[in-house]
Amino acid sequence: MPLSLKVLNILLGLWIAMTIAVTVSMPDREIAFYGLILVGFPGLAVVIVLDILCPAIFIVSTIKRRRWGAKFGLTYNAVFLVNCLVSLWLFSDIFGNGVYFPFVMSILFLVLIYKERAYFSSPNLESKSSY
Repeated sequence: MPLSLKVLNILLGLWIAMTIAVTVSMPDREIAFYGLILVGFPGLAVVIVLDILCPAIFIVSTIKRRRWGAKFGLTYNAVFLVNCLVSLWLFSDIFGNGVYFPFVMSILFLVLIYKERAYFSSPNLESKSSY
């Protein structure tokens, strides 16, 4: 696995841990999702899917070198990036600078996944014997 994908997996693991910690400490926080402000269970559902499940699925797809991993990572981060753009445009007064970090990280993740997309489509050479 390329070093850049290892670093990305570590960052996504930290993102998942941070999301769990923030969700536990502030369960009723407002979540912006494509022009909606979600609170309570709908907001929690969006957080679980976008901030916990999708990064975890991508980490597993990277470790197991699944062919669909790059497409999933690009799609997930594109959805996240567009949501950040909508939030910056509509809710900059509510969320302030809290949207900039996810926005910049989504761009970096998209570039990194796109750059390393060949890793997902090449055969897994580590599992083959060297006879």
